[in-house]
Amino acid sequence: MSFIGIITNKSNKIDLENKLKEKINFNIITIKAENISNIRNIKFDTIIINYDLEYSDEIREVLENTKNILLNSDVKIDLKLFENLTAYVVTYGFNKKATITIVSVEQEEIILGIQRDISINNKKIESKEIKFSSNYDKKYFYEDIVCKIIEILYG
Repeated sequence: MSFIGIITNKSNKIDLENKLKEKINFNIITIKAENISNIRNIKFDTIIINYDLEYSDEIREVLENTKNILLNSDVKIDLKLFENLTAYVVTYGFNKKATITIVSVEQEEIILGIQRDISINNKKIESKEIKFSSNYDKKYFYEDIVCKIIEILYG
């Protein structure tokens, strides 16, 4: 049984969970302060960090049990969380140094640029640009991006 964990804000949580369930057949768990002590021993295949995140021993412990981390490079993250982790980290966002950058945003279309080869889950994804349709809505913009990246990585 494979698990994907999500760290996001409350308003976008349900939308992101529903969109992910349409794309992949994984168990999806939203990680929040109220449930972190109950999920510390779960081995996640991927954790998606789509929201500001401060250091805590509990979050660090969860990240240590994770194979892959999908990290929004446009949010504030305490980088101490990632020191000496063995997880494979893929960053995404407008940051030009991100693994997957947002190249272009039009009204109904987004172009992502995979800046360097990604090797994840015994699958190699080469550098390229990927264009996809999106009902560009600032409220759910990053959720659409995350869903497309998960589709690329696991589809």
